[in-house]
Amino acid sequence: MGFVLAFLSALCFSITNIILKKGMHHSEHNGVWIITFINMLILGIILLVSIYLLDVPISLHPLGLTIFILSGIFINVFGRGLLYMGIRHIGSSKAVAIKNSAPIITFIFAIVVINEQITMFPFIGIVLIFTGLILLGIQFFHQSSQQIYKLGYVISLLSAFGYGIGQGMSKQAMEYVPNPFLGVFVGILAAFVVLTIIEASRGKIRKHLHSARENPYYIWAGVTTSLALLFFYLSVSYIPVSYAVAILAVDPVLTVILVSFFMKKEESVSKLVVFVATIVFLGAVIISLTG
Repeated sequence: MGFVLAFLSALCFSITNIILKKGMHHSEHNGVWIITFINMLILGIILLVSIYLLDVPISLHPLGLTIFILSGIFINVFGRGLLYMGIRHIGSSKAVAIKNSAPIITFIFAIVVINEQITMFPFIGIVLIFTGLILLGIQFFHQSSQQIYKLGYVISLLSAFGYGIGQGMSKQAMEYVPNPFLGVFVGILAAFVVLTIIEASRGKIRKHLHSARENPYYIWAGVTTSLALLFFYLSVSYIPVSYAVAILAVDPVLTVILVSFFMKKEESVSKLVVFVATIVFLGAVIISLTG
């Protein structure tokens, strides 16, 4: 079940990446605040349903909630904010592929902090994924001498640290508060508060709300991102986070497929990207079958 949920999370993130790139053509901002606002509304409703209709127990362990808060800020403020900037600079397929070095950070976090044990065949799958992503990153850095592209690569790589640390912390928090519905909502609520303070200080809240009414792409991105986050938190409640983020790394594979269908005129997909996507997918399959 955990592997299926992780794959569904990757699928939703991939759909979000495509929708987001479309939305950026109609807006000068990256949609982080409005998407996080929609996340908060949807995940809040899901939390209430889990409490009152599904009778999911609520645990309010202070340390667990604190870690969930930090996890949400790392994922949704640093990771997401930088990824969306990267997508605007270099496109969704390239930015997502570079961001997906995040499993390396989570992998180290899981072993050092959470003391997760990785068996041989899943480890082989993880190595395949990491190898593919490293090859892709090296190629992208040599692909263009234009400064704007270099900046996009660096931004996307930095987003990986936000995602990697945040995803590792979400599993750590679940050891104290074993409720993914509460965890994902607490994390997104914390991120929304931080983003609101930042955007309010810049006087842009009203502008974001007005833009959302004219740009339905960001609304739909909020819906798909909500599902992606929920599926990820549910997955790490079943399986080790090192396995979950490895499956999540099929994200660039799915993004490449979607880009080839829907954005062929806007982004070129090289043979290397397809090759790396295949390696990543193979690694994910090995982890799913042997983890």
